[in-house]
Amino acid sequence: MIPIVDTAGMREADRVTITELGLPGLVLMELAAAAVTDLVAERFADAGRVLVVCGPGNNGGDGLAVARQLRNRGHLAEVVLLADPAQLRGDAAVQLALARSFGVPVHECAEGPLDELARLLADGRLVVDALFGTGLERALEGRWQAAVELVDGAGWPVVAVDIPSGLSGSAGAIPGPAVRANVTVTFGTPKLAHVLPPACERCGEVAVADIGIPPWVLERQAVASLLEQDDIAAWLPVRERDAHKGSFGHLLVIAGRVGRAGAAALAARAAVNTGCGLVTVATAEGAVAPVQAAVPEAMVDPLPQGGDGAFTGDGVEPLLAKATAVAIGPGIGLGDGPRRLLERLLGAWRGPLLLDADALTLLDGEIDRLAGRTGETVLTPHPGELGRLLGLATATVVADRLGAARTAAARTGATVLAKGARTVIVGPGDRPLVNPTGSPGLASGGAGDVLTGVIGALLAQGLSGRQACAVGAWLHGRAAELAAPAWPGAVPASVVAAHLPGAESELREPA
Repeated sequence: MIPIVDTAGMREADRVTITELGLPGLVLMELAAAAVTDLVAERFADAGRVLVVCGPGNNGGDGLAVARQLRNRGHLAEVVLLADPAQLRGDAAVQLALARSFGVPVHECAEGPLDELARLLADGRLVVDALFGTGLERALEGRWQAAVELVDGAGWPVVAVDIPSGLSGSAGAIPGPAVRANVTVTFGTPKLAHVLPPACERCGEVAVADIGIPPWVLERQAVASLLEQDDIAAWLPVRERDAHKGSFGHLLVIAGRVGRAGAAALAARAAVNTGCGLVTVATAEGAVAPVQAAVPEAMVDPLPQGGDGAFTGDGVEPLLAKATAVAIGPGIGLGDGPRRLLERLLGAWRGPLLLDADALTLLDGEIDRLAGRTGETVLTPHPGELGRLLGLATATVVADRLGAARTAAARTGATVLAKGARTVIVGPGDRPLVNPTGSPGLASGGAGDVLTGVIGALLAQGLSGRQACAVGAWLHGRAAELAAPAWPGAVPASVVAAHLPGAESELREPA
């Protein structure tokens, strides 16, 4: 896993490296600048004139060093300094002196209109954004906002130093005007803004450069972890040669009603395709035939049906005897019958339980009751569902999905998989995980039902809630990526389910 830090963590990692370990800050700045210089020289060798836009802090110092190093390599690099040179301190002041002594043109624009910046941008070919670093804590205003707008409006490629100016390293939100970079070179390890949307969308491609901060220092400061393929491969259920279907769990999927049989079928198909030994679907009587036809590998048991085509709430207890995990929610409806059935399930079932879709909506305002469960509990809400569970507006959850997931996990004792681009997984007391796989094609009806089946199957096979969510999110996202060439728009949920074995095969292939 790759450690992810916030602004405070990165600041502490710098302090430890400089103060306790004795590596001078100026050395770190030179190595950071070298990483940016190398990328510019490799990716933008034909860019011609490079304009480095520098601000008042150490990020500006990095930019000054970049300009000097580029000039040494023969690039036409110039600096626009949007800060008073007399106010630069420490290593940044040293870098300004070095830039001047090495003959780097430095255009000072500390006050007044930004006409000089506009003029230079009109004749540029590449912009290096070194205005503000990861420590920015408020939205840019005034001439800083105007500078960002000029950079974005120039139409040239942008390489951001550490983070696009205007973003905070501690959040996935975009607090205000921010540079949109083509490439961001960050140092040591990613920050939250580099991996969480919508901020990560402003970062473009993120290149992480080693500048000499020890990995153990960064690991100690991590607030989350970015999943890697090897992590997921290590958590896949082992399939021994002498195993039988009973070795791989029995998932009970409680889903569907009349007119919503597809939700149950998609979850069941995904569970079968993820290697669950036995899958039973409990659905309303009128939905049995279509589910059985769509997933002949699954057993389908009818539950008594009311006039609304949904469960009456009776008959679930006998189905629990052989299950090793239960997933409930897709398409069950929100009437009194599904509510009674959920009540009975929560009272009778002590094993691993996944709640999704309608089951989450039925728990609106009552999630604290889950805190008493002894078995693994997994919640898989989209932002709207997570907001309703916590009494928050959807926009509030979108702005801080990680924070909302942490709150839900703390209140319920459950592992919470907060759906969305870069799915976030949080368990009580666990370091949050961020899943990098997936595509916009997952924004299609039924994709969440498939994810329910995948995670449910993994729970049934004995994975912990954290492991099942991590592996499930990876497989689900990777399946959509594999399908994308043939489905460049939305990927139908059934197609995502069909590509799950291919995604798993990649993980099981020997290195």
